[in-house]
Amino acid sequence: MATTKAKTTKKSTKTNKKTKDKVVKSVDINKDEIILDIKEELTEKVKNQITKDIIDDVKNDVSTLVKEEVRNDLKKEIDREIKKSNSRVLRGRRGKILFRDLVIIILLVIIGFLIYYMYNHNYIGISINTSTNNVSVSNDKKVVKNKQDYSYLLDMTNVKIPFDNTNSLYLYNGTYNETNINDSIKLTMAFNLVNKNEFTTDELKDAYIKLFGTDKHFKNTSFEYECKKFKYDVDANTYTLISDECINQSDKEIIEKIIDIKDDKNSVIITTVMGVYDTSDKSLYNFKNIYTPIAVDLNSNFDITDYKDKLNTYKYTFKKDNNDYHFENITNKNI
Repeated sequence: MATTKAKTTKKSTKTNKKTKDKVVKSVDINKDEIILDIKEELTEKVKNQITKDIIDDVKNDVSTLVKEEVRNDLKKEIDREIKKSNSRVLRGRRGKILFRDLVIIILLVIIGFLIYYMYNHNYIGISINTSTNNVSVSNDKKVVKNKQDYSYLLDMTNVKIPFDNTNSLYLYNGTYNETNINDSIKLTMAFNLVNKNEFTTDELKDAYIKLFGTDKHFKNTSFEYECKKFKYDVDANTYTLISDECINQSDKEIIEKIIDIKDDKNSVIITTVMGVYDTSDKSLYNFKNIYTPIAVDLNSNFDITDYKDKLNTYKYTFKKDNNDYHFENITNKNI
């Protein structure tokens, strides 16, 4: 029985071994298949990853190239726009420069015309330069071509005294010449050729001779010019400036303008129109009636000649003496 059991056990062992061998072979077969499957799977994954990497690299390269091209295109476009803008700015700047130059030229022409107009209508005068050793007036204008050639002669006779001074209208009340004009007024007229605070009696006398052509009626005396008051010291034979302060007691001032100049053979005749202008109410008066205006609300650049029919006119005559011109008389044409 024991032998039988041993046999049975031996058979069973052989059977198990065969079965095991079959299982091992089967496992080996499956292992190869699994390995093959794994290889195929890994190969596919690697292919896919490589393909993905390649695609990504290609995308990146393409994107870089596109970006570079876009950047270059944008740069070119920006450069073109900048050039266009610079060109427009340059054209605009040139246009502005040309416009500015044109405006300057026009303004210069206008200013030149205004200066000529004002000079031609006696709004501005020619200054007479004097010095300590020379009080003469240049008289090199021998041929009259227009009104300005002799307008400076009127400046020599202008009595520059404030309106509220009792002598301010002295010369406008009649016909006067060198013999019958008040002595102080004659010195005021002569002082136009001196016009400085310190001067000698000889300088004033030389100016008097230059203006009147003679010193026959010259007399040293105190006189006034604008706001200046000069006192004559008989003992010292000198003039002293005792006051240079303007005290405006009136808003009225004398306005006189040349309306005609004639050059006769032996004389020059200057005709003027004169009025009194009140700066406070911008009104114009005839000096014979300074209470009733002939014009009101005048602007600052009004032309007095527009009212000459209502104002007085005066005739100044200057006698020719070779190349010099001496004051002869003043006549109120309305008397």
